[in-house]
Amino acid sequence: MLHGREDKLRAETLYVGMAHHKKRFRNPCEFLNTYIIRLQTSGCCEALIDNEFVVIEPGDLLMFRPGEKYELILKDNSIDYYVICNGTWIDQWWDNFSPPQKRNIPLDDDLLKLWNQLAKETLRMNDTIEELTDYKLRVFYLTLQRLHEIAGMGKTLSPSYIAYRIKKFIDQHATEALTLEQIAKHAGISISRAVNLFKTNFGQSIMSYAIEVRLAVACERIRFSAMSLDSVAKSSGFNNYTYFHRQFRMHFGLSPRQYREEQQKRSKLYVPPLV
Repeated sequence: MLHGREDKLRAETLYVGMAHHKKRFRNPCEFLNTYIIRLQTSGCCEALIDNEFVVIEPGDLLMFRPGEKYELILKDNSIDYYVICNGTWIDQWWDNFSPPQKRNIPLDDDLLKLWNQLAKETLRMNDTIEELTDYKLRVFYLTLQRLHEIAGMGKTLSPSYIAYRIKKFIDQHATEALTLEQIAKHAGISISRAVNLFKTNFGQSIMSYAIEVRLAVACERIRFSAMSLDSVAKSSGFNNYTYFHRQFRMHFGLSPRQYREEQQKRSKLYVPPLV
């Protein structure tokens, strides 16, 4: 356990989770006695910011401290992540960083994973893991600070940094039904700027790169699974098998079936070395 002064600088995570609001609901106005952090991930709502109601959209992060006025108007199918907490080191962090009540940040996968981990730890909270949860909360706050600082830079972010953010997002979501609008929104820029930045930095279009990632996934599934070729296509991000077949042959000079047969022949010819 921590001792001395460090032991006093602890935090208490009261509630952490994800909320799906299926019906319109108004959270009554209150003066807070806790810190509240809320990230809109789907749908929208309205929040009281500087005594005016402001529309909150996906990517909008709300951060309120004790003593501040808090009121929400939740809309149909609004989804958000939230943390309600208190603590002495949080007091210090807030005083030093002074985050705005509302800021749009990138919907970062690492942040949402950390949010889910924190929720699991809070549910099974006991004395033996209290210190671990405190450390995770500190990492969570530092991650929020980094995303705030990135969002605050706005257009001063280097073009290559934004291009690599787009590339990472495609790597993580290529097997899903990606659109240019989703990709540009994640990067916080317009579609035309996203297209131009990616082309300039990587010498190919966003969608051609997404196809390459999908084909690489498809090759792995053809080689190492017994999935049907139609299932391989769908699970790799191709909704149309004819299109998948055409792209596969264009890139590899073989049809998916020929590729599977070729891989099967190679595996039969392989003789493991004697040990």
